[in-house]
Amino acid sequence: MEQRHIKGVLFDAFGTLCHIESPRLPYRLIMKRWGKGAADCYQAIMTRDVSLAEFAGEAGLSHEEAAFFEAHVAEETDSMRLFPEVPQTLQALRGHGLKIAVVSNLAKPYGAPFLKLLPFDLDACAFSYEVGARKPEVPIYRYAWERLGCAPDALLMVGDSLQNDYQAPRDLGLHALWLDRKAGSLESENGHVVHSLQGVLGYLGIG
Repeated sequence: MEQRHIKGVLFDAFGTLCHIESPRLPYRLIMKRWGKGAADCYQAIMTRDVSLAEFAGEAGLSHEEAAFFEAHVAEETDSMRLFPEVPQTLQALRGHGLKIAVVSNLAKPYGAPFLKLLPFDLDACAFSYEVGARKPEVPIYRYAWERLGCAPDALLMVGDSLQNDYQAPRDLGLHALWLDRKAGSLESENGHVVHSLQGVLGYLGIG
């Protein structure tokens, strides 16, 4: 079975490993002010390794607006939490010798707080703001598999985005599972749907 050849697991971050308990959507203000439009702004937020102050300045926010923006980012990062099954799942995978990485579209302020939530250091991190590319762009996946030292067909991608974490990785030769916490529409997709991260252990035959 294909599971026996898996050497590492790539996870999405938000919606897969963690969530924000107090969402404030702070970047909406910057997106409204961004001269080149919301799409360009989103790309910049996700693929540039710059400070909150720099983004606020580029968007033309006042001092008061910038302070409001930064406070809401802080509220979000302070309320980041792992899903309950995550520590046990990650520990089980590590205990079976699998490499573990995260491939995530992420704005810079969320990277360090996310890593502090995890029970151990990852083998690789492909954060979009560090890589300069975001899912489903090919370079962010390649960045992860190269740092793990594994071929794509030796890796399993797991995440809650059907396109970014299932379809795009499979097109690149990775194995993939779609995490559908709400039990959606891919039930018949060859068993490649899980409703909790514990399903990853079952898929890999880890008790």
